[in-house]
Amino acid sequence: MKNLYLKVFVLCTTVLISCSKEIDEDVIVSVAEDNFEDVNNVLLKILEDNPNTTLNWDGNLDNISSWEGLVIENNKLIELDIENKGIIVLTPTINLLTDLKVLKLRGNELTSIPDELFDLESLEQLSISGANANVQSDVFLSGLFSLSNLKELTIARFEINEIQGIGILTKMEKLILEGLPLDALPNDIGQLSLLKEIQIINGNFFEVPESFFALNNLETIALNNNENLTTLPEGFNSFERLASLTITGSKGIQTFNNSIFEISTLRELDLSNNNIGFLTIEDGIIPDGIGMLAQLIDLNLENNHINTISPRTGDLINLKTINFSNNNIIDIPKELGALTILDVLDVSGNLQLNEIPEEVCKLEDLGTTIISEGECGDLRVSSEYSFNTTEVGTTSLMFIDVALNAVIDPIFIDGDGPFDLDFGEIGFEIHEVNITDVLTREDTVDQVLVIQSATQQFINGTNTLLFEMVSPSIPNKDLPEGRTYRVRLFNTESSTVKTYLPAYELSVL
Repeated sequence: MKNLYLKVFVLCTTVLISCSKEIDEDVIVSVAEDNFEDVNNVLLKILEDNPNTTLNWDGNLDNISSWEGLVIENNKLIELDIENKGIIVLTPTINLLTDLKVLKLRGNELTSIPDELFDLESLEQLSISGANANVQSDVFLSGLFSLSNLKELTIARFEINEIQGIGILTKMEKLILEGLPLDALPNDIGQLSLLKEIQIINGNFFEVPESFFALNNLETIALNNNENLTTLPEGFNSFERLASLTITGSKGIQTFNNSIFEISTLRELDLSNNNIGFLTIEDGIIPDGIGMLAQLIDLNLENNHINTISPRTGDLINLKTINFSNNNIIDIPKELGALTILDVLDVSGNLQLNEIPEEVCKLEDLGTTIISEGECGDLRVSSEYSFNTTEVGTTSLMFIDVALNAVIDPIFIDGDGPFDLDFGEIGFEIHEVNITDVLTREDTVDQVLVIQSATQQFINGTNTLLFEMVSPSIPNKDLPEGRTYRVRLFNTESSTVKTYLPAYELSVL
């Protein structure tokens, strides 16, 4: 009889436990559904408040898994990416998205920033822009700095002049400040000790504070288009992990910062679009210290006033791209020929550049693309000249009368003299080139229409010349009318070594 009572007790207990478990599961499912109902309401409110949004949300909650920009895990919305979607109004009920870790709002036209946004204490990543939003800086920043779990922060296009206090966000790893009219960078920025990447774009600040160099975990620095920035402290060698450094678009920067060349971990260096070398010739010399950047892969120094390249650049055997375009460089050191894995060398726009050394030209055989005014190894016009957009008048025509049953009338397109050439016996070629842009050098060997030589030895200091060249043989084809050609002068004693004048439009009469 006792065994019977025991069996009955065990059976009842099992039934009660089973019933209790089902009730608990129902409660859990119900709570989860209730929580996601708040999420649904917030998303529908965003859709309702912004009828012209470019979101693909159709309003049908049965299809919510296909709505763009949502990441849902375990029935929780953890990421909302609605950047650049034409959103104007951000609902205050955004604070109901309590599980949100990533919120991307950048590139919208928000008219206000609700304070409730800063109730999202779980946020680890936030991007936000507010060109049309009127915010009180102190209130906005106070709320922003309360998000203590932030690891990545992007603030763009707010009328905020200072961000003192940002040092409280000690978990920060990535910081982007774009289009903020900051009068100065915050002194407490050095407290962001975990920071790995920082980008500051279009600011108004004049200098980088010393505290900036306490960020010794930085791997990427980009200071772009900060026009008032004029000086950089000698502290860049304190960055022991820095792989990428970009300081560009700051016309006040006119000299090299030697501490940059002591960053042994650097792989990318971009100092383009500054005014380096503008003050003196000495400032335009790339220092020998560049040879210490043994890990460098990409080097960009375009659009400065650099005149001299250190031969030590040839020590950077890991380089794959070099951009020296649009400077005042006269000579390319032959040591660059040691850069055998180089993909691109751009020296275009250096209008005083002399002949590129044979050692460097041989890199083309290894697959290097060399971009220059003409072909690698060409002799160059030795005197200085410049291009302009003003069409040269008829008094500047250069006439070349060729006895080939055709008279060629070259017209200057964007060039002006004088040119001083003294290469011994002068020859010339006529090449057909791109008919829409005579400055685009796309001619090939089979487009050479005429190759002749002449005894004209000096062309000196004049824009108008007249000399005859008589063909010793019949050219392989006539010069058709209405096409575009280029004249090349070259030294007939040096075989294929040539020199370029600015391009001309040649019309057959």
